[in-house]
Amino acid sequence: MKFEFYSDKEKWIDGVKDFSFENPVSTAYFDGNILFIDGKKIKTKDPLPLIEKYIKKHRYYGAGFISYDYKKYIYPESIKKKRDIGLPLIFFSFFRKFKKGIKGKPPVENRIKSFHINETEESFVKKVLKAKKFIEQGDIYQINLSHRIELEGFFHTDTIFRNLISYQPASYLMHIKTPYFSVISGSMELFLEKKGKNIKTSPIKGTRPVGKNREETEKLKNELFCSEKERAENLMITDLMRNDLGRISEKGSVKVENLFDVEEYSSLLQMSSTVRGRLIEGITLKNIIHSTFPPGSVTGAPKKRAIEIIDMIEKKRREVYCGITVLITPDMDFVMSVAIRQSIFKNNRCYVYVGSGIVADSDPYMEYRETLLKAKANLKAIGLQLDIL
Repeated sequence: MKFEFYSDKEKWIDGVKDFSFENPVSTAYFDGNILFIDGKKIKTKDPLPLIEKYIKKHRYYGAGFISYDYKKYIYPESIKKKRDIGLPLIFFSFFRKFKKGIKGKPPVENRIKSFHINETEESFVKKVLKAKKFIEQGDIYQINLSHRIELEGFFHTDTIFRNLISYQPASYLMHIKTPYFSVISGSMELFLEKKGKNIKTSPIKGTRPVGKNREETEKLKNELFCSEKERAENLMITDLMRNDLGRISEKGSVKVENLFDVEEYSSLLQMSSTVRGRLIEGITLKNIIHSTFPPGSVTGAPKKRAIEIIDMIEKKRREVYCGITVLITPDMDFVMSVAIRQSIFKNNRCYVYVGSGIVADSDPYMEYRETLLKAKANLKAIGLQLDIL
């Protein structure tokens, strides 16, 4: 079992931007009212306090994820969908120490037998139009709709992760490799970072492709920054996250900063904003997660109603996608990234999830193209080059 972390900008831990964990002391996973931790089976619907207590007691590092589907313990699901991948709702491994740097390894060729995009343009457009009706009726202001791309073959995730670092480095790249499944997260979006009592979030909303040359890219950057639609969309989610942080922060401490930053990556441009707060004394891991989860940028606003509509419209469970990837230190500080740009590997299959934010004036066809753009880096890392734009 192995966990690898890489960042092109942020220092995840102790001033280190790339590092790994191997040979865990123990593992915890929560799956349907049962928590397996440190070799024990505990019947519970409340796993987070037990995980926090375990980290504090042993002063371990904890690395893993909280699946989007854990939301049912915060917001009751309106529709239950069959679990066709079957990853845990919560998965953590615990370690005494980490190793600086990620070892380079000889690449191994991936072999792709089949490739299938879960949604056609036509079927996705229908879902966007359905979502826009809810917006027109005043149920929601914004919603994130997703679908997935499925591949079958042989996948060497060490090679794929290193390919992704080479092709599209980002702030929160993570590789989880277990005997049963693997997850590669190409996320560039910070969900929550806690240092002492200080907490921050940097939601992303707003996307453009990079240009064919520097001049074209700069033009697209300016277009994204000046877009009234993208700024309104970003502002809605920033305000949602500001409200979420307000539930767990000292009165008057929540501040919005760096509004509408445009960040450049190898295949796309993204707009993000940052919100900071100072945590109330005695706040727990459960308090934080249950006040802010799932991330607003991948649900919509208002969050509760958006989640209900997502359950109605989407065919598949999201699994890890749109949940969070997590690294917790022995002092209970943490970095949590939004689990976007996900590739999930299990039983010789790979699932690449993608999504797009929908507002009243969204062009359904452009939204579909945006989802495919977001898959480009992960697919190229696997060895599949698509002319999708």
